[in-house]
Amino acid sequence: MGFLDKLLNRGISEMPDTSSDEEDCCFDTVVVGNRIQKILDENWSGCELRKYVPSAAIGADAIEWTYTHGVYRDGRPLLMINILDNKNDYKKKIVRQSMEACADKGIGYIHFLLHLPNRSSYILERLREEMPA
Repeated sequence: MGFLDKLLNRGISEMPDTSSDEEDCCFDTVVVGNRIQKILDENWSGCELRKYVPSAAIGADAIEWTYTHGVYRDGRPLLMINILDNKNDYKKKIVRQSMEACADKGIGYIHFLLHLPNRSSYILERLREEMPA
């Protein structure tokens, strides 16, 4: 029995709860940033979300890049976030270098692609994976 057969043959009671995913999909940098801020405020008290963080702010002077957002606690960077407009931006050398710079500094990194839904439930899941305890 294939995936679609299983999906189509499920009873109503077996269907996953998607009520939290009824939020509109978002393809806008500002809205995604606002969702990130709201999720941080609700789940990680004491964290600050900074906008447009230059790579030099994390000591990555070898590249010239501006992260869309940076998550800080007590003035220390915990996580850098890129919100990428083009679905292939994540493949660009400078984006890969910005990710590697974070890894070299022991700072978390995630990116969100604007051609994908970026619902709050997804953003929360990604932040939970990358945020230090």
